[in-house]
Order: sequence, then structure tokens, then C-alpha cells
Amino acid sequence: MKKKNKSKKILIVEDDSLLLKVLSTTFLSEKFEVVTVENGLEVLGAAKKFMPDIIMLDLIIPGIDGFSVLKQLKEDDATKNITVAIMSNLGSVGDVKSTKALGADEYFIKANTEIEKIVKYVKAKLNI
Repeated sequence: MKKKNKSKKILIVEDDSLLLKVLSTTFLSEKFEVVTVENGLEVLGAAKKFMPDIIMLDLIIPGIDGFSVLKQLKEDDATKNITVAIMSNLGSVGDVKSTKALGADEYFIKANTEIEKIVKYVKAKLNI
């Protein structure tokens, strides 16, 4: 018999170490399996290895920016169906439209969004 409460997996891509710690601690306390990445070059490999249920993606990260990472994720057969939500301080309408066109599911402006709102979104998206 399958366990109903199988933990959900989240990949957090964020180069701000304090925010990364807060997000990972929060999701761990909500019983998620958490993997964190601070560099755009590592995201695709981490996503393929971990196969998260959802990816929280910053746009301004070292290596490859979040726009390019999102494009890679959505073009790769192994990762194209993973839900990706953007967390960024880039808040222009153009940035939001660009990420939605590339396949992002949601867009959070970090400066205007409480952690609880992100957790609530993730839980609703994953039917928890």
C-alpha cells in the first residue's frame, strides 16, 4: 500500500544565503524534501537528479540567469513538466510576461511577498 503522506520535493534556486536559509528551513518544517542551488549552472542537473515537484527560481543568480534556466528547464523533456515559480525583485511587467511566456507558473516579487504566501501557493499548487 502506498503511503499517502509521501513528502513533496522542492528545489530552491536562490543566491541570497539568508533568504535561502529561511526558505529551506520553512519548507523543511512543512515536511518537504528540500534541495537548494545558488548558481544557475547547477539547476538543470539538480532538477534532473532530484526531480522536484516544484522549483522556486530566482532570476538574478550567478552563472546563468533565471530566464535562461527557465528556458532550459522547459525545453528539456525530463524537466519540462515541473512547476516553476519565480521569486525575484525584478518587478517590471515585461519581466513577468517574459517568464510566463517561457513557462513559469507564478511570479513573486520578493520585496513584496511574505514567506507564508509562497508556502501557501506551493501547498495549494501541490494539493497539500
